[in-house]
Amino acid sequence: MADKKITALTSLGTATAREDLLHVVDDPGSTPTNKKVTIGEYANALMAPVTLSDTATIAVTEAAHAGRLIIVPDVAQTTTITLPTPIAGMSMHFVGPLLAAGEETEDTNSVIIAAGTGNSIFFKGRVTFLDIDATASDVSIVGSDNNSNENLTIITAGHYDITFVGISATIWWVTGTVTSDTAPTFTD
Repeated sequence: MADKKITALTSLGTATAREDLLHVVDDPGSTPTNKKVTIGEYANALMAPVTLSDTATIAVTEAAHAGRLIIVPDVAQTTTITLPTPIAGMSMHFVGPLLAAGEETEDTNSVIIAAGTGNSIFFKGRVTFLDIDATASDVSIVGSDNNSNENLTIITAGHYDITFVGISATIWWVTGTVTSDTAPTFTD
């Protein structure tokens, strides 16, 4: 095959398969090396789940966490997880708490997910709250004020599954569910 520019190659389009190859330049900032990767390897590597450490403050990043399932442990203290500055289309998907085998109670500590400081980056959207200590099925919606709430506090959760999607450089869209005996809160 004669040398061709990538832009001159034929597109596979919808015939793309996981075993098809991509050209990758590994370590472009230091020692660039041409390598290959299958589309399947590429997708798996970029979507592998990440389990957070049990610490009081955690900063998640686009490089290490965006587009992946982020597993939050059963934290031993109130933990604040700070999101990076949103980029339109970037997503962060949190589930937790990761409890020990056989443990079925809710976490005894809270998790705060923070968008920023000074209300310059904030949340829009809502989460569904499922009350686990209600005598009857109690379901409600808890929403941000859509203009300044930069913290979502998940209080002693039994389970949560929350997704944040950047819709601009200053707004994270939030959606998901929180199961607990205390409703989550959005605050400035």
